[in-house]
Amino acid sequence: MTLNNIDTAQVIQYKKEIQADPKEAKFTAKIEGEWLFDEGGPQFRSSVKVKDGTYTMEASHPNFAGPACRPGPMAFGLFWFAACFSSTFVTEASLRNLSLTAVKTRVEADLDYTAQFDLGKNPLVNEFRVFMDVKGTITDNQVQELKEYALGHCIGMFTIRHAIALKAE
Repeated sequence: MTLNNIDTAQVIQYKKEIQADPKEAKFTAKIEGEWLFDEGGPQFRSSVKVKDGTYTMEASHPNFAGPACRPGPMAFGLFWFAACFSSTFVTEASLRNLSLTAVKTRVEADLDYTAQFDLGKNPLVNEFRVFMDVKGTITDNQVQELKEYALGHCIGMFTIRHAIALKAE
């Protein structure tokens, strides 16, 4: 069954697989990319596997004078947080049999490049904010419950809210 463009049967089946064997819930997510050196073009490229082949993502270095030829890394990071939060929110709404007609998510981050340029020790990111506009057969209380659920169960939000071990080689 599909609700809100979520294959709920697949989600329920995967949950059953995890319940039967908790190892099914664990895997390593990874991405690999390469720096590009052609003048005026994108500077980083990565291809990821999708259902019908591969999807290529390209980024440009943050252009402090204005937009570059591709989004900068922060745009992809904010996209990850917004898409992950929305996905968790809508999946849980679907599992609760709540019909949605529109979900718009905006994520904002207050950045400070002072430390990146060795001009001080200010935090690089001061605050993240998530805004949602939700429509459908759903009450304000249900939206609030789903928001809290997504804040506690979305991998992107977990990453923002917790220090995670990092190894750089």
